[in-house]
Amino acid sequence: MSYKTILIIAYEKNALNSMVSQLLDIGIRDYFNIEARIVEDIDHSSIENDTMVLLSSHIVYKMVKPFLNDDIPYIISKRMINFSKIRHILEIPKGERVLLVSNLKGTAKETIDIFQEIGVQLELEPYYPGASFSTDISTAITPGEVQLVPGSIKKTIDIGSRIIDISTIFEIFNRSNITSFSYNHLSARYMQSLLQITDELSDEILKSKVLQTSLESIINNIDDAVIVYSQHERIRAVNQRALNLLNLNHITVINRKMKEIVSSTLVNFIRKLEVDEDQFFEVNKEAFYVRKKDLRVENQPFGSLIIFREIDEIRKIEHEFRNKSKEKNLVAKYSFKDIKTESNSIHHIKNISKKLAKSDSTILLLGETGTGKEVFAQAIHNASTRSNYPFVGVNFAAISETLLESELFGYESGAFTGAKKNGHIGLFEQAHKGTIFLDEIGDASPSIQNRLLRVLQEKQIMRLGGDQVISLDVRIIAATNKDLNQLIQANEFREDLYYRLSVLPINIPPLRLRKNDILPLFHNFAEEFYSLLKRPPFKLSDSAKNALLTYDWPGNIRELRNVAEYVAHICEEVVYEKHLPFSLSQHHVLIDTEESDSLEELIQEFEQKEFLHELVLILHFLKTDGAPSSGRHAILNYLKENNVDLTDQQLRYRQKLLNEKELILIQRGRKGSKITCLGEKFLEKVKG
Repeated sequence: MSYKTILIIAYEKNALNSMVSQLLDIGIRDYFNIEARIVEDIDHSSIENDTMVLLSSHIVYKMVKPFLNDDIPYIISKRMINFSKIRHILEIPKGERVLLVSNLKGTAKETIDIFQEIGVQLELEPYYPGASFSTDISTAITPGEVQLVPGSIKKTIDIGSRIIDISTIFEIFNRSNITSFSYNHLSARYMQSLLQITDELSDEILKSKVLQTSLESIINNIDDAVIVYSQHERIRAVNQRALNLLNLNHITVINRKMKEIVSSTLVNFIRKLEVDEDQFFEVNKEAFYVRKKDLRVENQPFGSLIIFREIDEIRKIEHEFRNKSKEKNLVAKYSFKDIKTESNSIHHIKNISKKLAKSDSTILLLGETGTGKEVFAQAIHNASTRSNYPFVGVNFAAISETLLESELFGYESGAFTGAKKNGHIGLFEQAHKGTIFLDEIGDASPSIQNRLLRVLQEKQIMRLGGDQVISLDVRIIAATNKDLNQLIQANEFREDLYYRLSVLPINIPPLRLRKNDILPLFHNFAEEFYSLLKRPPFKLSDSAKNALLTYDWPGNIRELRNVAEYVAHICEEVVYEKHLPFSLSQHHVLIDTEESDSLEELIQEFEQKEFLHELVLILHFLKTDGAPSSGRHAILNYLKENNVDLTDQQLRYRQKLLNEKELILIQRGRKGSKITCLGEKFLEKVKG
């Protein structure tokens, strides 16, 4: 789910302002609205549904947990030491006892743990309001809480509020399903923000163990390969992706000159690369996008940062960006786990499909309409090595022939009247590195068949109105509910295209040949609609089960799902055969041969609900005293005379029940309710 707003919550304003300032520095307002509150300002009405909550610590989480509904997502921020005053801490003799002052006991202990993790060798004692401390301590360190330092302390080092770790920044975007931002861009802005925070550090401090650990922590959270080197071309930091890319050993890299460990070709390329310039460079026969950024400390040049990104990764981002508005066609929602079955034939087909998913060869899915061909196509894609790339679906029966060619292959600017100014990327290009699903391929026109054959043969396309050949790496899955062999005999489908498509054929059987699946699938669909409609479950009567099992299901699984949706809307506790839509199409109300049995089922149903006596009284009143029709007030009075005391709302419910069973007709306005012929037969059945 995407969230429009981030609500930042901290215990006090100092920490809150620091977190807000850092997020604004890295440009997070480009993606979210920012709200901020301290703990004491939080109540049950403070948090909107489309809001993600960012908490300053685990302690704050415990404080506001009572106000966080299960539907409200939250992230507990990982925070690191602000190194702007670290020089003064390093000047304290090792082993000296120092007071660590914070507003909360837990926050003080968390800060001490962070200092120990980064190698500060001091004996830190936590202090917070109300705590006691050793009177012989003369130095205190505090993350922005100077006012809490005891008066007896002679020297106070304020390191400022802790700053948000980059892993928390990435988690915010990942939890919000935002794909249009660039990790590279965000990482660079984070590092720039961090360098602004550390503008008081000298070159010597940057070489220290503390900053080295911090710098390595940052670049190791970047997905791209990163190298940081000094003005003298000595490597200061390098992440694991860069080590793998350049076949380097971390122990031999730090503080060595680049020319000693990488090729002269790469060194010369980096030297010539302008700051903020994008270039491409080949490493081990693989092309990379490379960018250089300048690093400065105290307004003095410190060195440079080189970022390597695989071109395939850039293409993937381009696909995500261009097709954000077409996400429904780019994401495969289903996996093999979603294909529920108790049928041996489907289990067998699933096992075959899993094996075929590992291949890049073309698959042809055959089966009647509604058998689940697209679900299988998506599951195959998600089980393949292409699962991280687009899944693009196109239905040949749903797009007119005049539009289909431009949709499939794209077009250049001015290719035809009405063409977009900047041209249009086709579905095949959108599916690059992924899978394209050609549904209802049997409906493809002869001209489209000709172009498809060329694509399959050459693995290349050319946009309409263009002269550039575009190479493709795409896996094709086609599907049809038609008999392609018959179409070939009728000269309506190319035989050579058929053999190009039918490399790995999969035949999906119709639902009528999978009797074991009918009831389990129906219940799965029904559970989906229970949640969607927020309604209680219903039960299937024996007559309804028998009708479902004996029906021919021409629409297969799609029709079965429609039936489940229909009865979820109209039925209460029990579903009878007469409620099923395919049964309604054959019977107006109840055919004579089954009328008696159906009325008996209604009587049993009303007895189970303990409504039978009340309903009989209502029907009796409408047939006699209430004829030809009557309103609720008159019915309520009649029921009271017969020792049945109902509220207006209770009567409404019983009228609704009778109306759904077609025993009465609720008329508009003041006409009231009227008993039907079926209602009169029901009364006779009860008396009989």
